[in-house]
Amino acid sequence: MLATPLLAVLTKAFPGTQFDWAVSDWARPAIAKNPHIAELLPSGDLGVGHMSFAELRGVVNQIRQGGYDTCLILGRSSLLSWVAWQAGIPQRIGVASGGRGFAQTLVAPQRTGQQHATDIYLSLAEACKVDLPPGERPSMGFYPADDDRTAVTQRLIDDLEWLGDVPLVVIHPGGGAGSLFEDPLKRWPSERFVLLINHLARQHQARILLVGSQHDHALAAAIDGMTSVPCANWAGRVTLGELGALGEIANLYVGNDTGPTHIAAAVGCPTLAIFGPSNPALSAPYSPKAERVVTLWQGGEVRPFSWQEGVPVPQAIKAADQLLRLKN
Repeated sequence: MLATPLLAVLTKAFPGTQFDWAVSDWARPAIAKNPHIAELLPSGDLGVGHMSFAELRGVVNQIRQGGYDTCLILGRSSLLSWVAWQAGIPQRIGVASGGRGFAQTLVAPQRTGQQHATDIYLSLAEACKVDLPPGERPSMGFYPADDDRTAVTQRLIDDLEWLGDVPLVVIHPGGGAGSLFEDPLKRWPSERFVLLINHLARQHQARILLVGSQHDHALAAAIDGMTSVPCANWAGRVTLGELGALGEIANLYVGNDTGPTHIAAAVGCPTLAIFGPSNPALSAPYSPKAERVVTLWQGGEVRPFSWQEGVPVPQAIKAADQLLRLKN
């Protein structure tokens, strides 16, 4: 998701160019409907870093058959550079990586200090001689299918009896478990979600929808059991495409440092992202509409991390109230 602004910039700068994307099965749903991508090239369940040598050779051969002129190497892994080199791609553009990009033919300008991942990716546009206007921040891109929009609209009527008469708040209390980047500490404590939900229902008469993967279903059920109002629990029952469709019509999304939070921000939903042990300066949702995305982080540099020093409920309530005033 954080690399989609680069794709948008390059598509605009080089009209008529075909852009294909090598992507793992795990990450594929995030870009599957992106209209700027002509073809998705499979790179295993979890990416080339988790492949055997024989599997890597298969990826190399498939890429070589594409006859590509240029490869943009987003990661700093030497393995990615090696794959592009072995595939015979003549122009291989990557970021400065302390010697790990040994097979790159063109290196993006190196920047000092901490850099957001999207800014690092956009430096590849600079390497391609694409000038970004000062202050321009391209948005992340996520594109739900029309079927996703239709399904979500009907389910909101059937399950929640929601007709748009009260605010719809989508809450993702999970993440960080059962995923490639597993870290349960990324989860804001469930009792804090309960207090936030109670406030939103009482103060704004909001209808609450809990979402997440199947790994998050029990957590969402526990939260629903503690709130002062009933919540709809769609955890494990909603696809990423449907989540994006929800974000297009919801009044507010609240979630942890996890992929769905970036999707909500990408479709323009007022988004409250709550970070714990990870630094949002490096990976917060990337949006040109800064007023629509609020990222909270407190005590994240303390090691070992503890939510005792993390984002408190009053701070989240204040941010949620602010964001709810934005919709429409």
